[in-house]
Amino acid sequence: MKNERASKNIKGGLCMKKKLSIIVVILLLLCGGYYFGLGLIPATDVGISDFKVSEKQDQITVYTFVLSSVGYTRTVKDVSDDPKKMKLQFYPAFGGINGSIGAKYEFDLPLSPECKEIYVLLYDDYKLLIAKNPTTGEWEMV
Repeated sequence: MKNERASKNIKGGLCMKKKLSIIVVILLLLCGGYYFGLGLIPATDVGISDFKVSEKQDQITVYTFVLSSVGYTRTVKDVSDDPKKMKLQFYPAFGGINGSIGAKYEFDLPLSPECKEIYVLLYDDYKLLIAKNPTTGEWEMV
């Protein structure tokens, strides 16, 4: 009788450990997905505070800021197919809502000679923030 009860307790204990370990693994995957997953979604609250164009006019350095009270930028991607326009999408840093893993605010981007306008994804649409003045040939904030 005692051996039978002990056998049931051992089996029940092993099942509980197995269930608990599955729950822990699922929770770790969810937390990891949240921790790193937010850095893979484009940030729609990033603006450009300043910029510099190289002397050869082949590179532009943009300085960013986040419009909301939390978050940092990590990287930028030009998603435009038109060589006359740059459409920039910024991505947040890893580490959750206010994570700073890989955070940067200065980005060097190649600038083609045909490019005349630089747009940034703000909320639900691309907004023109930097344009080349057609009369002077100088880049200006819009």
